Amino acid sequence: MKTHDIDAAVRGLNPQQSTDSVSDNAWSELADAVTADESTPVVRPLRRSHPRRLALVAACTLLIAGVVAATVVNRPDQSQPQALSFTERGDKLIVRVVDPDADPKRYNAEFKKMGLDVTVLSVAVSPPWVGKMISFSGRNEKDMSQLRMLEPGEQCNGTLNASDPGCQEGVELPKNYDGKTEIQFGRVAKPGEMYVHTSSSATDKGEVLAGLTVKNKTIDQVLPLVRSRGVREIEYLTSDGPNHEPVKSPPGNWYVDDASTYAEGVISLYVSPTPVK
Repeated sequence: MKTHDIDAAVRGLNPQQSTDSVSDNAWSELADAVTADESTPVVRPLRRSHPRRLALVAACTLLIAGVVAATVVNRPDQSQPQALSFTERGDKLIVRVVDPDADPKRYNAEFKKMGLDVTVLSVAVSPPWVGKMISFSGRNEKDMSQLRMLEPGEQCNGTLNASDPGCQEGVELPKNYDGKTEIQFGRVAKPGEMYVHTSSSATDKGEVLAGLTVKNKTIDQVLPLVRSRGVREIEYLTSDGPNHEPVKSPPGNWYVDDASTYAEGVISLYVSPTPVK
């Protein structure tokens, strides 16, 4: 079993160390194992099989453009465009992000205005995850069980106004929600900043090596392709074994198994002296 994901997590603590993988099952077991003890946060990741660094465990995200056709129960001061839309549907409240570039302080202020103890945190992510919901956390399972992520198009019958052009991801929670929640959403990484969240492979759609085939090509074959994508720094890790040990200056005839990215222009190549089955 490949363990690229924890590679990313440990690197968040120390970029010089290699890391390993945390599966969705592990996240699920974590949530199930936590009791209603408010001293122990419950974390619920919302994405499948993507590297998550340590910061991800701390909270969650809420970022999604669009609105649900229903009654808007709160509209911020019209002198400044709203950052969030709050839409009432029965006894539920649907929240979507209208302005994905807003300062998180604006999101938090609008949640507070609604009487909700919800904190929005923005974290650095690779390009495909900018503006995406990553995870959410609460004090206990009761806090978490009242929140539900809405997929794009779900609970959406139309648009409300020109500033709400679509109906993407969202969060549904009770109008009288009395829990305490942190929501993480992805933002563009600053120069040199490490990603908190990225795709399983650097060749996935939207990532730095999107569309390239690297598996079972030699390092000599892969390097020109990688350099053509503006990659500045490459580290080599063993593709087999549980720990993905660093490899210094592997021969050019070694084979590449996969690649991951953990900062803009920086990738890891998982390599082996023989082709990987």
